[in-house]
Amino acid sequence: MDILDTYDIPWKGLPNGRHVFRFAIDDRFFGEAAESDIRGGALQADVTMDKSAAMLLLEVTIKGEVTVPCDRCLGDLRLPVNYDGVLTVRFSDLADDYDGETLWLNPAAETVPLTQYIYESIVLSLPYRKVHGTDAAGEPLCDGDMLARFRIVTPEEFDAMNGEARTLSSTEEGGKLQQLRKEMENEEKKR
Repeated sequence: MDILDTYDIPWKGLPNGRHVFRFAIDDRFFGEAAESDIRGGALQADVTMDKSAAMLLLEVTIKGEVTVPCDRCLGDLRLPVNYDGVLTVRFSDLADDYDGETLWLNPAAETVPLTQYIYESIVLSLPYRKVHGTDAAGEPLCDGDMLARFRIVTPEEFDAMNGEARTLSSTEEGGKLQQLRKEMENEEKKR
């Protein structure tokens, strides 16, 4: 059985009225659901379904936290998720369609697939900018080594690095690199 099938609601044999479902969402969900920046998580989705003869109305609450890359240092960042939403399921022989608020299903379908809705709801509940907080002094709590790699170089540092590159080019290895570069440029010109 596919792990994502566990997020389907078998509605076909249920009587009209309210029904409650609970889903655990973990790292396996994010590994299988889609290409995602979400590295993992521990969440719970509670779904209350009101079934009538014409449609299904699902009230969805998702709570927990996910691990995403920090936009600043790319390190792991844990963010809370607190989502409340409503999904309307309508039935039509013409099309299976989903627009984020309404899911159109063929009446012959036996389950309501919630994987896409749950995934999108989690992603949309995350902040646009995902960064580690700051300490009491206002310094970011990001990975210092990674931040140092992204640091902007001052003109003096740039000149020093340029000097090192010139020194390297005067060595035997540097001369070989210069020769290889010239050969590659000549090949490009020939094309």
